[in-house]
Formats: sequence, structure tokens, C-alpha cells
Amino acid sequence: MKRNVVTFIIAVGALIFSAQLSAQDKPVSIGFKAGTSLSNYRLGGDMNGFKSKMGIGGSVGGFLKYDLSPNFALQSGVDVYYKSSKLESKADESSDKFKSIGVEIPLYGIIQGNVGSGKAFVGAGPYVGYGLYAKSDGLNLFKENSGTGEPAMSRFDYGVGGIIGYDFNKKWQINASYQFGLADLHKAKAGSMKSHGAAIGIVHKF
Repeated sequence: MKRNVVTFIIAVGALIFSAQLSAQDKPVSIGFKAGTSLSNYRLGGDMNGFKSKMGIGGSVGGFLKYDLSPNFALQSGVDVYYKSSKLESKADESSDKFKSIGVEIPLYGIIQGNVGSGKAFVGAGPYVGYGLYAKSDGLNLFKENSGTGEPAMSRFDYGVGGIIGYDFNKKWQINASYQFGLADLHKAKAGSMKSHGAAIGIVHKF
């Protein structure tokens, strides 16, 4: 957990430092973004008896893009997300809906070029996240379990992702993104649970 905390702090620090540096002499775009998503979990170990089916979610948040050159930029922001999926037992096909709310900070390195009246772009980079709420079968998975004395899930997430999109003009952007979680969110040593998802979003820049 200490390693996850350090990763989260470093990522936030890098985001703030980069924004301040870029704002001094480079064009900076800020704005509002919203999107819809599909997400589930990659399961392993003692979780192999279950399968995770994708569910619909969404996110809203702040947007920040800073052009370091005409063809390269850094794009980031803060997303408040809602995710859902179904955890289904392979043995009897019973299922429980899994719902989570949290905050994510992605940071993409962007390669961009002029296409028509706007700019097309593609990028990749890391993300970090922190869970605020996770519930399945009526249980809060971030609270200590009476049997084990610890939560069923970790709040900290991190991984890598990719993004592709188009800046129509100085005001609007559409994008599609994919995230591949690297953190094991399952607290039990015998099992593993890693996040996985894709999203489509729209940005209004000020």
C-alpha cells in the first residue's frame, strides 16, 4: 500500500509541476469533460471461479492539455467515475452487481497533427486512481471485514492507458480511451482482481 501511495503522490506532483511549467510559455487548454464507459475486472487465483461481465458507467471532471510543440502535447485532468460490472459464479451462474465510485488522474503523452480544420491525435501514458466507494452483494468492500480484519479491496489503483481523438477547434474535443489496470485490488493473497475498461468522452475547453 505504501508503494501505491508513493506512486499516487509522484503522479499528482508531476501533473502540477508540468502544468505550472507549461503555463509560463506554452499554450494551455483547460475545461470540462464527460464520458461513458464499459468496465470489468481481470480475475485470477481464488477468483477464477467467477467471471466479470462488463457494465456501463460514466465520468465527469476537469481537463488540462498543454502543447509543448505543434506536434506533441501532454493531456491530463481529474475524473470522478462511476463503474459497474457483474461478478458471476461459474458454478451456479448466480451473480452480484459490483458498483464503484472513485477518482482517477490520467497523464498522456500526445502525438498530434493537423487534419482538416482541427487536429487528430493519439497518445499513451499512466494513470492512478483512488476508490471512494465499492459495493457488492450489499457489502462495502472498502470497510474492514469481520472475518479477516481488513477490507476486501484496496482503494489504490494504477495502470497504463491509451487515447485517440480529434480536436475540432479551440473549444471542443472528442476522444476514446482504454485503461489496463496493473494494481491487484483484491486484498486476499490467493486471489487477484485488476481493472480493465474503455470509454468515450467529450471535452469543452475554456
